[in-house]
Amino acid sequence: MTVRTTAPRATSSAPASTATAPKANAVAPRKVAVSTALTAPPAGLGKGDSGAKVKQLQQGLVKLGYLTQAQMNTGTGSFGPATEAAVKKFQGDHKVPTTGYYGEQTAAALKKALAKPTTTPPPTEPGKFKKPAVISAPSPNSDSRNGADIDAIVLHHTGTNNGAGDMAWMRNPDSKVSAHYMLDRDGKIYQLVGDTKRAWHAGKGELHGVPTDVNARSIGIEIVNDGSGKTAFTDAQYKSLTQLVGYLKQEYKVPANNIVGHKDVAVPKGRKDDPAANFDWSRLRKGIGG
Repeated sequence: MTVRTTAPRATSSAPASTATAPKANAVAPRKVAVSTALTAPPAGLGKGDSGAKVKQLQQGLVKLGYLTQAQMNTGTGSFGPATEAAVKKFQGDHKVPTTGYYGEQTAAALKKALAKPTTTPPPTEPGKFKKPAVISAPSPNSDSRNGADIDAIVLHHTGTNNGAGDMAWMRNPDSKVSAHYMLDRDGKIYQLVGDTKRAWHAGKGELHGVPTDVNARSIGIEIVNDGSGKTAFTDAQYKSLTQLVGYLKQEYKVPANNIVGHKDVAVPKGRKDDPAANFDWSRLRKGIGG
């Protein structure tokens, strides 16, 4: 959601041995290193395919956070709807036509993504993520979820670089917009709407092509950025966002492929473009461990 078009902001004891010691010039056998790094499979995979190459693709998508291990376990080596949806999400994030087919362009993008070093280690045990410190800034712009469970997280850019102005707008009853959280340029996290409430951030939408009340089932996060694609999202924002999204994903058991951008859920397609094209989805997904 673009909030405004203009801003207003060991040692051990060994038993004695009588064995003859080896000669000083003896050469120890060489150890052969075995690479366990994931690589992208060859292109040419689509819905209905199965086998080792599909499994290799799924493993790559799990590593990058586009497919959960649980989803893979239900269809290992089978290119079904979950794998197709994960491929489409990966394609969208990497500026590849979102066909759902694993072709040459997608294979090249996956190879590049898998080769990148992980800058933030993924969680290795339950409870890795604790809710980060937040600053309360209540907004009146919310209502009831009407019993809907939280199973999605939607990311936005505010449309300006003025956090104070963006927050004032989302707290103004006349604006009719809000989000659960706002991340300022310095990484500070403000909570405007409680998680149990329905914030007004997504508008008319769908999830994975199915019309739904996105606001009722999601947490909305606004990141202060003008959305030009030229203004970088700050390291402080990525750090805070990783902690916040990691916590929310863990707390509400949000599937990895339900962590999306506003542009992914807004209808009609093209109505929204946030977060901006220069937002590093791979950095976030690696940081939260899928």
